[in-house]
Amino acid sequence: MLFRVKKVISPRKAKFVSTFAVGTITMVLIWFCASIVMDSVLKRVEKRYKENCSHILEGYSNAIYFYLENYHTSLSSIYHSELFATGNNDEIHEWLIENVPFVHKDFCTVFYVDMDTNIGYFSQKSVLDLTGRPYINASFFEKSNYYVSDIYYSEYSDYPVFIIEEPYFDKTTHKLKGILCAALKLDVLEVITNDIRIGEESTAYIMDRDGHLLIHPDLSYIGKIFVPKAEKYRGITSDVTAKEGNGVVETENHLGEPIDLFYVRIQNCDWVLGVGFPKKYLKTIYSQQNKARLMIISISVAALILLLILEMSISDYFYSNQLIDAVYDPLTKLWTRERFVAQAEKIIRHSPRGKFMLIESDIRGLKVINQNYGMEDADKMIFFFSGVLNKVTKEQHGIIGRGYADQFMSFIRISDVRTAMTVFRRALDIVMDECKNYEIPFFPKFGITFYRPENAREIQVKQLISQAAFAKTSIKDDMLKNFAIYNSRLLNQANEIRSLELNMETALENNEFFVVYQPKISLESDKIVGAEALVRWKTADRGILAPDSFIPLFEQNGFIIKLDFYVYEKVFQFLDRQLKAGEKVVPISVNMSRNHNKPEKFMHDFMEIFRKYDIPPHLVQVEILERSIMDSSTLCETTNRLHREGFTVAMDDFGSGESSLTMLTKVPVDVLKFDRQFLLSSMNEEGGISKRDAEFIQGLIDLSKHLEKETVFEGVETKLQRDFLRSISCDQVQGYFYSKPLTEQDFVTFLEEHL
Repeated sequence: MLFRVKKVISPRKAKFVSTFAVGTITMVLIWFCASIVMDSVLKRVEKRYKENCSHILEGYSNAIYFYLENYHTSLSSIYHSELFATGNNDEIHEWLIENVPFVHKDFCTVFYVDMDTNIGYFSQKSVLDLTGRPYINASFFEKSNYYVSDIYYSEYSDYPVFIIEEPYFDKTTHKLKGILCAALKLDVLEVITNDIRIGEESTAYIMDRDGHLLIHPDLSYIGKIFVPKAEKYRGITSDVTAKEGNGVVETENHLGEPIDLFYVRIQNCDWVLGVGFPKKYLKTIYSQQNKARLMIISISVAALILLLILEMSISDYFYSNQLIDAVYDPLTKLWTRERFVAQAEKIIRHSPRGKFMLIESDIRGLKVINQNYGMEDADKMIFFFSGVLNKVTKEQHGIIGRGYADQFMSFIRISDVRTAMTVFRRALDIVMDECKNYEIPFFPKFGITFYRPENAREIQVKQLISQAAFAKTSIKDDMLKNFAIYNSRLLNQANEIRSLELNMETALENNEFFVVYQPKISLESDKIVGAEALVRWKTADRGILAPDSFIPLFEQNGFIIKLDFYVYEKVFQFLDRQLKAGEKVVPISVNMSRNHNKPEKFMHDFMEIFRKYDIPPHLVQVEILERSIMDSSTLCETTNRLHREGFTVAMDDFGSGESSLTMLTKVPVDVLKFDRQFLLSSMNEEGGISKRDAEFIQGLIDLSKHLEKETVFEGVETKLQRDFLRSISCDQVQGYFYSKPLTEQDFVTFLEEHL
């Protein structure tokens, strides 16, 4: 009988085999688990991808709605309730013609349609029979107070348009009397859709109610219904998509590339916004799946080994105080920022339809308090403030956390914004009283933002904190205001300021700033005797900007000093050219902004430019501001230095400051320029000037004459104002009654005609 001999292996080899077997089984399990996890993750990623695209698309749909609503508001701005309710067509037509300069710049035309006759009265003064036009229908206004038409090709223009319409009803019969309309070129929509980018290769489309394309990357499709070329997509045409209004479908674009088309209906106009994403986006995700599996296996194996080696260290870590410190702030014992964010996000996930209020707060001037009282007292103040906030927040069943230094965040569920603000104001009174009664009185400030599920668009709690903090910064040093609410207007203002600051240096280098001249007229001779140099900014995207849109900003950031010297150079160049050409000239006054506070430095730089040109100093007048940051002695020194060089000096906006009479006696200016507010505040409803105001202004003129100062009044716009100032012996005026600020070429022409 034969016996099979059992093979024996060494312990070393057995250990190797067992380790290999266990490792193999572990790897198989990891691979299996990784596959399940990756498939699950992939599905969630794809779902989240589609959800994110849909949410963002809805946001852009709302943006288009707000653009259209802005056009509607602009159209409504020329509405005259009494005239449109009771007036006849000729009166309404005349009103449109007079007010068309005030409507939106994008409007091609504005017109009124009489619904009894279908006659259209246009702002270009034309009158047309509009019978049969598809955009005129009384039924449009049965459920809405305005209407946006589909694409329309007019026989009177060579480009497609759409119409914004608003109905008006007879005051007596309440019957539809007429429709106020504005026509806009389709290409205004490109300004909106150019910003719609979700990925580098996405493409935006807008379709009207019938599926005709209003916006498409290939202009040849505008006004047409798009039909895919591939047979399997042939039924997914743009008119079918427009009819459905909302959804996502796999189709192809005009280049024949497979895409996922997300589309949503735009509020109040029934247009449809669609964005196409190449299918390769998802293919990329799938192609990375296997790489991710391998990476997970590698990381898992390494993690297992590392966990075995560091098991004791990790256990010690979890039982140490480090975990507590990561959750609670050591000073206030409130949650840390990270813990607060995590808990707030958890609350939102558990209440997806809930509304919430986030309040971000800090202490005004904490740095000064630190310097004056020391860090220990400042920490005690922060601890006290945290207790007050914690108490108020807990009363509203909210959560609170501490951010950096004196920053605190509260998150509270609300029923509606109005009620929340009422409760907040009551709580604010309590907080402010307790802070004022603290041993070191201090004043907090608050920024507020709201989370609403209908417009959240996946907004995270960190973004809400940033929004509230941004709103709080708008308060700045306004001690009368202790809270601000975040809204798009604040963001737009910040973006506007940032855009101006980013472009100001380049604009100066590219000569985008240019000088205009407003004539000064002698009331004795009605002839031009001088002019004031003013600056304008011609931008590539927004056209010409008025000074009040950028001068205050430049005064804040100090750029106004560069701009001042730029203007001086342009004025000197102009005078030099005129003199060398033997042309007529008058003295030109230039403004010295309030930021110049060092007379010696100003005079050095001013004279360095002036001496480059052959100009007699009597042709240059410098206008200083009564409300300058310089004190009267510094203004006096500046004036004397200018006098020594032969220049005359005017005090601009005289009477708008707080110490006008004191300034008169201390600063030896040659000319007083009276602020236009004197005239504006003195005018009554009939355009006349009251006896009391007239006597006051005459008293100022008499005082100026007694002090041997020339007088100039700004802002003269009517004959009545001119005649009054002439009657009280004012020397000169400037204003729209004689001339608006003129370009250099127009000013030269004005000189020739009025000198």
